[in-house]
Amino acid sequence: MFIRRLMLVVTLLFSVSALAEQVNENPYRLMSYVAEQTFSRLAEVDRDAADSAQQIEDIVREQLMPHIDYRYASFVVLGKQIKKTTKPQRVEFTAAFKEYLVSTYTQALGQYKQQQVNIEPERSVEGKSKVGVKAQFVDGERPPIKLEFKFRKLKNKTPDSPDRWLAYDLIAEGVSLLSTKQSEMDSLIRANGIDGVIKLLQDKNFAANESKS
Repeated sequence: MFIRRLMLVVTLLFSVSALAEQVNENPYRLMSYVAEQTFSRLAEVDRDAADSAQQIEDIVREQLMPHIDYRYASFVVLGKQIKKTTKPQRVEFTAAFKEYLVSTYTQALGQYKQQQVNIEPERSVEGKSKVGVKAQFVDGERPPIKLEFKFRKLKNKTPDSPDRWLAYDLIAEGVSLLSTKQSEMDSLIRANGIDGVIKLLQDKNFAANESKS
C-alpha cells in the first residue's frame, strides 16, 4: 500500500512538472494557467480574517512572481539612469523593486471579488521573442477593464531545458506600468540619486509590511 501511494505521489509530481514546462513554452497557455491558479486560490481567501493580506501576498509570491521577469523590468524602469549605477546598486534596486511589485500586486488583488478574467485565444508565437497577451477583467457592475500583459522569451543556457516566457509589463487601459514607473524613477533618481531611490522603495516596502501586522 505504501509503495502504491508513493508511486502515485511521484506520478503527480511529474505530471505537475510536465504541465508547468508545457505552459511555460507558450505565453497564452502560461497566462491562462497562472490566472486559473491565482484566482482559484484568491476565491478561497477569507477577507475578514486578520491575516487575509498575508494570504494574498503568499498567493502573489507563489503563483505570480515565479512568472515575472522582475530583474528585466527593474532595468527597464532605470532606463538611461542605469549607466550611472554600479552592479551592487543594480542588485539592491532589483531586490527593492521586486518587493515593490509584490506589494503592488497584493494591493490590486485585494480588490478581487470573484470577477471574471477573459484571455484572448492562443496565437502562434513562432519566431517571436516578445508577445503581448490581451485580457479583460470583467465586473458585472462596471465596464470591462482592458489589460495587456507583455511577455519576453528567455533562452535557456542548457540544451536539455526548453525556452520559457516571463511577463515583464502590464498595460491597463493603454497605460504601461513600466513606462509610468520609468518616468517617475528618472525624476526621483535625478533628485535623490540611486541610493536615495533604493531607500525610498525600501521604506515603502517596509510600510506595506507594517500595514499587514
